[in-house]
Amino acid sequence: MSNIAQLKEFIKDSPKDSFLLYALALEHIKIKEYDEAINIFQMLIEADEEYLATYYQYANILAELGQTNEAEVIYKKGIEIASQQNKIKTKQELEQALFLLD
Repeated sequence: MSNIAQLKEFIKDSPKDSFLLYALALEHIKIKEYDEAINIFQMLIEADEEYLATYYQYANILAELGQTNEAEVIYKKGIEIASQQNKIKTKQELEQALFLLD
């Protein structure tokens, strides 16, 4: 069973598990299914806006696809949430990625 199939099975049992959705998006990235990964990241943000790991990966994919305006919005939202959660290292990583986006 592929990692994607396995994760989908786990998600059937725990459809609101942010980590499982995040892991599924990363698996789609590995096989260059970017549209599917983006859909999952969007779903994840709608379901759990506070799941901080989403923002870097999501914005990074958008940037790689040339969607820099959208990536900027996602990086900034991640920076805002990292600040609220007092996650200084994550905030710095997002700021650095945003800086390199320009």
